[in-house]
Amino acid sequence: MRATCQGDMGAFGELVRRYEGPLYRFLRRMLGNAAEAEDVFQEAMLRVYLSRERFDVSASFRPWLYRIAANCCRDRMRYWRRRPAISLEAAADMEGLSNGLMGRLAARTPAPDGVAEAEELRERIEAAVARLPVKHREVFLMARYEGMPYDEISESLGVPVGTIKSRMNKAVGVLMKELEGFLP
Repeated sequence: MRATCQGDMGAFGELVRRYEGPLYRFLRRMLGNAAEAEDVFQEAMLRVYLSRERFDVSASFRPWLYRIAANCCRDRMRYWRRRPAISLEAAADMEGLSNGLMGRLAARTPAPDGVAEAEELRERIEAAVARLPVKHREVFLMARYEGMPYDEISESLGVPVGTIKSRMNKAVGVLMKELEGFLP
């Protein structure tokens, strides 16, 4: 990031390549939509570049990046609340079509029982995580999926480590309760 702060576009490209996988996965899980995650990833990286002069080179880059990305997610979710959208499947169902788009696509590739059960569990977990309040979901995703330690999450979100631990505990408790009976 020091080189990026001095205008080195090659260094910025390296930052983008280094963080595109983990940051995209975080955004995908936060937003629940691949296309939106791509857009927010680009927006976050643009904000990083545009605010590079304000970055404290003595600080760690990852928490700063994740703070920017989390803020971009919140902005996008506020936008969605103001302008709700409807999915293609829901639109097809409202028009009286017998089987929604996703149902027609899924019907083409039947899966064995084990794969179906694993997929159902994955979907239930994703849905349960998506229902968590944003402040709990971002902590859970940063800790469990991104492997960030609590002190980095604390720095990223600008809240004390104790609050991070409390939010993580609450998130895990809610998820365990929601998934009761589905987990081995």
